[in-house]
Amino acid sequence: MKKKIVLLVVLLLLAGAALAQTHTQKWAAGWDDFSEPLNYTKSNVQWSVATGKLSVTYNLVGATPNKLYQVGVDFFCTTAPTTWGQFNVEGRNADGTCSSATRQGVTATVAGVDVGVVRTDIHGNGSFRVAITPVPSGTYKVEFVVLNGAGCNLTGGAGNNGCYNDCSADFQSPGPFATTTTITVP
Repeated sequence: MKKKIVLLVVLLLLAGAALAQTHTQKWAAGWDDFSEPLNYTKSNVQWSVATGKLSVTYNLVGATPNKLYQVGVDFFCTTAPTTWGQFNVEGRNADGTCSSATRQGVTATVAGVDVGVVRTDIHGNGSFRVAITPVPSGTYKVEFVVLNGAGCNLTGGAGNNGCYNDCSADFQSPGPFATTTTITVP
């Protein structure tokens, strides 16, 4: 009987993993810098969810060659934890509320996590895949972002020297600002 229960649990977990659907979304021009090159037809962000996990792949085609782009997830919220998965939450006020931001004529409360860097090759192509875990179960309204530079919000990193352009948002998905994707993490 014990073996049957274990087998049933394993089968249910495998079935859940098999049902995890990968979603593909196109990039839109970011809210800060509209001059950055990108092949919007071939570039995309892909994401899927599983219990306690969000997997994201950032794909850039035809961007600036030999460049570092920082990538992340912004989530639209009223309150935010100090961490989301294994990443620190940026844009969170001391009282736990999400910061107010105005971009592209829209004001929303938002926090976010910076999850990695895409390094493009000599043709401006590159990708980065990350698994964010553990993510508490729930429904999140998110926007994926690509920043103009790397090391944003890190000690000694870009954007900490007063040069705003180092961390401007070049690409977002979906767009414009505060147009969100709803992700439900089981």
